Amino acid sequence: MPKIKVHSVDKREKYRITSELFEVIISLKSKREVFGFLFGLLTPSEILMIARRLQIAKMLSEEKGYDAISKKLGVSHQTINKVEQWLHGDEERNELIENKINKIKKKRKNDKRNYNSSMLDKYAHHRFLKDLLG
Repeated sequence: MPKIKVHSVDKREKYRITSELFEVIISLKSKREVFGFLFGLLTPSEILMIARRLQIAKMLSEEKGYDAISKKLGVSHQTINKVEQWLHGDEERNELIENKINKIKKKRKNDKRNYNSSMLDKYAHHRFLKDLLG
């Protein structure tokens, strides 16, 4: 599929189609459904880009520096800055993201399952995502 220039799509159409995407994502009931949906719809590269941005937000909330984030995730300072502006642009959003990250950390810490084995192990070319998500 060719790249779409965001500014070339009508505002109403852009709102309608993104709203439909979000409604579908919200309706997914389990992690397995989300994995199936995202891995079926997006390329590994697109998933990695989203996952990296979430990891950047996580590391920024842990007060990691730009150089440490850039080195660990292989992202530019410009990308880190963009995520930081998004994260800190709205105090409510910042609090929501930090709460979600902390909730996931607590769940993983308390969960007895072994996180070394996951659905990502089924896909050899996606194993790198496991480290990024974990």
